Amino acid sequence: MLALSTSCKSTETPSGRTLLRLLENFQISGLELDYRINQTVYAEIRQALQHSRLKVVSIHNFFPIPPVASTSGGGGDLFLLSHPDEEERIQAVEWTCRSIEHAHDLGARAVVLHCGLVDMDPELEILYHYYEKDQIYSGQAQAFIRKKIKEREKKMGKHLDALLRSLDTLARVAEKKEVMLGLENRYHYHELPGMKEFAVLLQKLEGSPIGYWHDTGHANTNEILTLLPPEALLKEYSDQLIGIHFHDAIGLEDHLCPGSGEIEFNKIKPYLKPDTLLVVELKPGTASADISEGINLLHRLGFDPEYAFDV
Repeated sequence: MLALSTSCKSTETPSGRTLLRLLENFQISGLELDYRINQTVYAEIRQALQHSRLKVVSIHNFFPIPPVASTSGGGGDLFLLSHPDEEERIQAVEWTCRSIEHAHDLGARAVVLHCGLVDMDPELEILYHYYEKDQIYSGQAQAFIRKKIKEREKKMGKHLDALLRSLDTLARVAEKKEVMLGLENRYHYHELPGMKEFAVLLQKLEGSPIGYWHDTGHANTNEILTLLPPEALLKEYSDQLIGIHFHDAIGLEDHLCPGSGEIEFNKIKPYLKPDTLLVVELKPGTASADISEGINLLHRLGFDPEYAFDV
């Protein structure tokens, strides 16, 4: 089953019913509800889903937009599960529990989580400058990367400990609600989890309903910046893979339609399991024609047998 995140259209209409009708035009079987949807729109979507052919397969935390952040437009990092301040961390856990409850009510299999970050100055503008000037493999750039990774590791401890406490609580809630929690690989290197932290988290939480959620564009960014070897995350964590966010990328720009960028999606197929959730996640405002082309490409590549002969 191929699903589409509401991210591509959720900012275009204040009507949940209209949003669902827009998404029903695409050759998909499922939906991921994204974090830009407020409570009013969600209530309309939930009612309209009763008469829709589409099924919600996943929800992206924090969903719907929490009332305390109603003017923010929503976000996956509104609250940090890795926050060392206990009051802040508990608030993140409580709002995540709300997302889990909505996933359970809708029959969704998973909630996708952003897991926080290491509190440091990542100096991203310097890193991106090296890439844009085609100097990412230079000795100067590699020395800079080694320095920043060392700084990250030095400051990470309290954030990883806080994240483990949060996930330990959430795992018990998710198990009761029969919902999986997908820990998403992130775009920025100072965000959590990184390559090493996934190993720690998945080992300590082994047996719980927590696994790896692979984002193709984020992985591509870390690979072209030489922060990760090609396919490193999928090679290491495919056994714990829950779902995929499909989108393409050109250089540092991602969340583009599949087929419009540099990512070779066929290379992902060997890592998938029959029950891996497949979600196309595109930037807000993506044109409908482009969305259809991207979805059709994934059909042609055989990611959704239901539509394999319809495109």
